[in-house]
Amino acid sequence: MSGPDSGLVVIGGLNTDISALGVDRLLAPGELTRSGRLLIGPGGKSCNLARMAAALLPPGKVYMVGKTCRDPFGLWRIPVDALADAGVNTDFVKIEDFDAAGMYPGIALIPVDRQGENQIYCLPGMNDAFLPRDIEDAYPLFEKGGGTRLLALTLELPLETAVHAVRKAASAGMKVVLDPGGIDASVDYGELLGLGIYALAPNEHEARILSGIWVGGMESAREAARVLLSRGVSNVVLTHGERGAYVFSRDQERHVAVIHGGGPGTADATGCGDQVTAVLCAEVLRGRSVLEASETAVAAGTMQYHRPGVQPVTWEELRAAMEREER
Repeated sequence: MSGPDSGLVVIGGLNTDISALGVDRLLAPGELTRSGRLLIGPGGKSCNLARMAAALLPPGKVYMVGKTCRDPFGLWRIPVDALADAGVNTDFVKIEDFDAAGMYPGIALIPVDRQGENQIYCLPGMNDAFLPRDIEDAYPLFEKGGGTRLLALTLELPLETAVHAVRKAASAGMKVVLDPGGIDASVDYGELLGLGIYALAPNEHEARILSGIWVGGMESAREAARVLLSRGVSNVVLTHGERGAYVFSRDQERHVAVIHGGGPGTADATGCGDQVTAVLCAEVLRGRSVLEASETAVAAGTMQYHRPGVQPVTWEELRAAMEREER
């Protein structure tokens, strides 16, 4: 199999999301509530990102690299089937036997209150067994001569695997977009950031962990970005919920507000950051700069907020929403 001429390689976790939507409130220890409705669907930030990007790129241009196992409840099939249904190439998703693996696939338990705020309890399972040798087995995706190819990854995988993947991408001349979802506050990510990340897309909490700066607005976002840029990152897109995003490169910056025409319906923050990153990737592959792409990306993230669970935004929907915003 030859590598893609121009496309997106996504590396990271595969989860099944078990969500409780519209609960009365997010509970304190020992509390109980009888409210909400159940939604079971595909998840893992990288899985979300791949599906979302596939809705924006030509067929056959998104490749997923990950690891799971055939558990007896069939939970593994939910993200793998969703990727295939979205048109993502899953040839490099490793699927092991359950007995040999000795663990379950990745699972996320997600209560979401009526205001769209959520908590995420991530049980990594097979994602923690995703090792550098699994990246090596996907070598056709890292062959040189791929033109404008791009690698996107999240941190729902071991740090050594992320570092190895970014090094492989650099050797193949690929740009790297890092969404630090799944970040562990006890881990030092200095080596990873120093590998020449083209675009880093944290939310305010992830930015604080990576930079040590609490982000409350544009000024503090600028301080956090200054730290991250000094470590070798080329562009920072720092998302901040309903405040939109703060975007920085070495010589430019802007604040991008959310759109007001995001749509009616359920308020659910699940997948909003993934949607922002997916649009950034798609726009970069189309030749746009991160600064140029950020407005479209934030608009897509706003639209995702008004959708229950993860439902990828299309270009047609995005263009219509932005046209309404301009009126």
